[in-house]
Amino acid sequence: MKKLMITGLSLAGLSLAAMYPALAGAQTGQTQASNDTGIYLGGNYGGFKSRGGDFDDDRDLVEAVAGWQITRYLAVEGNYIDFGKYGNRTASAEVDGYGAAVVGSVPISNSFSIYAKGGHFWWDGSVEVLNVEHSQDDESWFYGVGALFSINDAIGVTAEYKRYDIEYDSSKYPVPPNSSDTDIDSVTVGVRVSF
Repeated sequence: MKKLMITGLSLAGLSLAAMYPALAGAQTGQTQASNDTGIYLGGNYGGFKSRGGDFDDDRDLVEAVAGWQITRYLAVEGNYIDFGKYGNRTASAEVDGYGAAVVGSVPISNSFSIYAKGGHFWWDGSVEVLNVEHSQDDESWFYGVGALFSINDAIGVTAEYKRYDIEYDSSKYPVPPNSSDTDIDSVTVGVRVSF
């Protein structure tokens, strides 16, 4: 997981560092770290790692985000995320769901900000252990940190880390996994469009 996180954040940082001189010369300094207020939409792509139980694998994920920037420092957002299928021959799982979060931002410069978020995640999961499948719907908390680099007033690039606490009902399986608590750590890069 550390390699995935370091690789993702390094690539995002190098890309932003390479773009910054050209963008800084083309801008007049009017760009904010994010628009002060308004609606934004975004899409993220990245990887995740599940921890605990029999689930220990790296996979791809996709995420759609919609939010409202209330002030330069505070936003609320909703997301849909699909973790796809992960696991091994003995045990595998599929998880997707919707989330709602509060986001606190700290502008570092006119075009760069860091943020932290926390919220609630409503998920649907399907777990298969030794060819016995069980579906479960539940809810849990999640939290994360990220960075936003604004290319201009409308378009920004994000890099983000989040952790979701997913807990399965292990009493439904013929052989319970080592742990039914499966934290999912995700690292994503994405694009945000502000209106």
